[in-house]
Amino acid sequence: MVRDPLRQQPATDTRWTETEAMRLVRAGQRPARAAYESPAQARAKVLARAVEDQVIPRLLLAHRPHPPAQAVPAAAPTESGQVQTLVQLATYGSQSGTNAFVASVRDGGTPIESLYLALITPAARRLGVMWEQDDCSFSDVTLGVLRLGNVMRLLDSAFADEGTAQDAAPSALLAQMPGEQHGLGLAMVSQFFRRAGWQVRQEHQPTAAGLEALVGTAWFGVIGLSLACDTHLDALPGLIRTLRRASRNKAVGVLVGGPPFVAHPQLAALVGADGTALDGRQAVRCAQELVSVQGQSTW
Repeated sequence: MVRDPLRQQPATDTRWTETEAMRLVRAGQRPARAAYESPAQARAKVLARAVEDQVIPRLLLAHRPHPPAQAVPAAAPTESGQVQTLVQLATYGSQSGTNAFVASVRDGGTPIESLYLALITPAARRLGVMWEQDDCSFSDVTLGVLRLGNVMRLLDSAFADEGTAQDAAPSALLAQMPGEQHGLGLAMVSQFFRRAGWQVRQEHQPTAAGLEALVGTAWFGVIGLSLACDTHLDALPGLIRTLRRASRNKAVGVLVGGPPFVAHPQLAALVGADGTALDGRQAVRCAQELVSVQGQSTW
C-alpha cells in the first residue's frame, strides 16, 4: 500500500528542520520591518508614477502581451477560514498537524495546483503581513514558513507526476536575487515549470558572479529572478543587464517575481525585465510565450 507522504513524519533535512531554524533565529538579528517602506521602494514608487504613462506603454509594445491571470479552479480552498487555519497550525502547531490539515483539504477533492496557489501561497503571504504588523514574532514566522515549505516538498513528487514531458524541453534558470534569504516562493514556481515539462536549474542564495558565469556556459530560454522584499531592488536592473550580456542565448527572456512585483507589477518593466507573474502557473505561461517569440526549437 502506498502511503500518503503528507501523513508521514518529515525526513530529517538540515535545510528544513525546526532545530536548525531555531538555531538560525537565535544566532541572527531581528530583520528590518516594513519591507515596503525602505528608501529604495519609495524611490521606485515615485519613478513608477512619473513614467508609467509614457515609458511603460512603449516597453510593452516591444513584447507580446501576457495573458491575464486566470481564476483558481472551483475546487480551490478559497475560503479565508482554511487559509487562517493553516497559518495557525504552521505557526503555533506542529509539522504533523500542518501535514494532516493539508491532507484533509486534498482528500476533499482539491487538486495539488490549487493547494499551492490558493492555500499555501496565501498562508505564506499572511505570515509576512503578521510579521510586518507585529502580530507574531520572528521565530513564529520562521517556523511557519519552514512547515509550509515541508508540506510543499512532500507534495512535489505527486505534483510533477501530473505533468507531461516535452520532446524538446525548453530550459529555465530560476534564482533568488543575490542576498535574498527566503526561497519558498522560488521553490514553488520551480515545481510549476517542472510539471510543464521544462528543464529547470534552480539556484538558492547565488552570487551575481556565479549567475553570470552560469548563463555564459549553459543555454537558458528564460531567466527568472525572485525577490522576497525590496532590499535588493536597486541592484536588480544592473544584474539583469549583466545576465543579458553574458547569456549564450542573446534573446533570453527575463522574468521577475515576488511581493514587490505583486504589489507593483509596473516595476518589472522599470528594472528591465520582460514580464512578471502573480504565481507559478502564470509564470509558466509567460515563459512559454517568451520562448515562442524567440523561435527556438532546440535547447
